[in-house]
Amino acid sequence: MQLFVVALHLVVFVLGLVLLIYGSEYFVESASRIAKGMGVSELFIGLTIVAIGTSLPEIVSSTAAVLAGKSSLALSNVLGSYIANISLIVGFSAVIAPIAANAIVIERDAKIMILISFVLGISIFDPLTPGVIVLWEAVILLVLFVAYISFLYYGREECETCYQFFFFVEYLIRLRFMTTLRGLRGRPKARQKEDEEQEGTGQEERVGVTARDALVVLVAAAFIAVGAQLVVVGADFMTLAWGIQEGVVGVTMLAIGTSLPELTVSLNSVKKGFGRLLIGNVIGSNIVNVTLGLGLITLFVPASVGVSLGTVTLLGFTLGMGILFFAIIRKKWRVTRASGTFLLLMFVMAQIAIVSVTQILG
Repeated sequence: MQLFVVALHLVVFVLGLVLLIYGSEYFVESASRIAKGMGVSELFIGLTIVAIGTSLPEIVSSTAAVLAGKSSLALSNVLGSYIANISLIVGFSAVIAPIAANAIVIERDAKIMILISFVLGISIFDPLTPGVIVLWEAVILLVLFVAYISFLYYGREECETCYQFFFFVEYLIRLRFMTTLRGLRGRPKARQKEDEEQEGTGQEERVGVTARDALVVLVAAAFIAVGAQLVVVGADFMTLAWGIQEGVVGVTMLAIGTSLPELTVSLNSVKKGFGRLLIGNVIGSNIVNVTLGLGLITLFVPASVGVSLGTVTLLGFTLGMGILFFAIIRKKWRVTRASGTFLLLMFVMAQIAIVSVTQILG
């Protein structure tokens, strides 16, 4: 009977992951078609729906975990996915075929990813509210998300040579993203039509919003919500019945499972020779996971993650892996098979270290 209960909860956990992943995939596809049918540009769809879409499993499962009072599970899920994305996914893909990197992505986006990791660390170890991500810290994370997305749009239209990290910092400090957002809201109709035509989404390419797409979006959203709940229930059983810490479940099974959409995109990119897309997807996903995944829910519900040695170790490996990833790619602007093997080795070492410290001393 005990074996049956264990097997049942494992099935519940896996079923939750499947619903999360496939629900997210269909949600993004149908939501993108609806947005196109309403005349929304492909660029905007890419920067919002698609960018967030591959991160939906992490975002929704982390939200469900925080609401269930399991903030440590949410943190370990987000940061575990961060580590898995840049070591497991990039490393495994590079072993299959060397990956060329885009200098702009590395010089700007990779540094932004590392900056956001530092901001998260400061939020958690803030002496005023140690171990808790509170309202104003959530606001900072969300501001970083909005600033990053609007900066990508701004850089495309007004500052194509602004690829350096310094320009983003200046853009953020001076709150210039507010100007970008106001410009988008007040943009003349003629300019909107011109942009749509340049982006290949003019009136002639629009398709009507179908009832099927609307239904798929609703069903997919339900799958995502149910999947997140099942994942949390399965994880809760493992922490109670097996004596496993929440952080261990989050950084291993949950983090790797919710990173499967990024892995799918990455493997497809490698097979088609789009290595730059792979690196950009991984970095963008990490940025969205941290800023939106933790910022959105903690805007309403403070997340108490603690300041244990396990939390310190997890954050340390997150920052260290981000810096190591940047150093490896910055050296030759590509990830070789040897570098990919090294990243895979680092992933295994990180998993062993984080699990050991979290389980034994956390």
